[in-house]
Amino acid sequence: MLYAILQEIERKHPDANVYIPYSSDFQDLSYVATSLNFRFSPVSQFIYKTHLVGIFRQLHLPLEWLYKATVVKHADFFIDASGFHFSDHKKNFTPLKVARWNCLLREYRGQGTKIIFLPQAFGPAVKKNTLNGLKCISKYADLIMAREQVSYGYLEQSGVMDMNKVRLQTDFTSLVEGVLPEGYEHLKDGICIIPNLRMVDTGTVSKEDYIGLISAIVNSCKASGHPIYLLNHEGKDDEQLAYECKKRIENNIEVVTGLNALAVKGLISSAYFVISSRFHGVASSLNSCVPCLATSWSHKYQELFKDYGMSDCVLPLDNLPKIEKMVNEFLINDNNKNIRNSLSQRVSKIKSDTEEMWEMVWNSK
Repeated sequence: MLYAILQEIERKHPDANVYIPYSSDFQDLSYVATSLNFRFSPVSQFIYKTHLVGIFRQLHLPLEWLYKATVVKHADFFIDASGFHFSDHKKNFTPLKVARWNCLLREYRGQGTKIIFLPQAFGPAVKKNTLNGLKCISKYADLIMAREQVSYGYLEQSGVMDMNKVRLQTDFTSLVEGVLPEGYEHLKDGICIIPNLRMVDTGTVSKEDYIGLISAIVNSCKASGHPIYLLNHEGKDDEQLAYECKKRIENNIEVVTGLNALAVKGLISSAYFVISSRFHGVASSLNSCVPCLATSWSHKYQELFKDYGMSDCVLPLDNLPKIEKMVNEFLINDNNKNIRNSLSQRVSKIKSDTEEMWEMVWNSK
């Protein structure tokens, strides 16, 4: 998602200064390939490194000053691409988070900054904090995009959303072209398996059962003759999970980790077949016309497959024989080719829709 945004800004506003907050997710920009003046917000970097939020909370001091200090003055656009933040699934969506959103968006709105929420999944939205978060973005945002119909429905049902600000728009990463990283040519035309700890920490499946499922999928793929590997799509947690899966698997399977986002998509796009538990692993596979199956902990997976004209591609976790049958069907050469042809027809339309989405962003009023 980051590269999708940066590449579009490069196209539309090549001389722009782009700021991102310093956080646990972003602590090193050296791997990001962009010609833009791309940097951390210096105040947010200082606040994060000095643990000021924690100190203020322990001393029972108001946090609003810290939130206001992170606002980038005279910004033309505030663009959020959090993917899946405003949902009852987010256990850490606390009143403190809601207060932070209120403060930030109020300040940006006050200085005339356009506030855009790029396509993402929303809901379910029943809990008080989730509803308050939606109420906040409804009040201050200029444009809010739901990634699929289910999310749009959750916003509509919430009763707190100004639906005049909401548009239905699919995942916007289709325009990003991946780059196959050096040293991984031996994995071309391979079977890429992408684990995701969210499958476990959301309570969808136990870790033991999930690792057993990955092992069973690998065993189903052995006879295909294609190289099989585990790909860490993002983060240390998924990396650790991949190595735990490797221990369970009898043959010595390769774990690919430490790649930047463009290299990850490049490797996925070179695959013969992808089985992904990461949403954007699924997205990268489908918009690269690579056949894909997924495990899911949210409605957003099934809805993404629908956008690409694919159905019954989410694996039933409680039915291993059916999983093995679905995997084997995707391994058949003729089926694989037919899926690729079908996806290629969808991708051109999705790319066109994404270009229209960006025009909507830049022309927002």
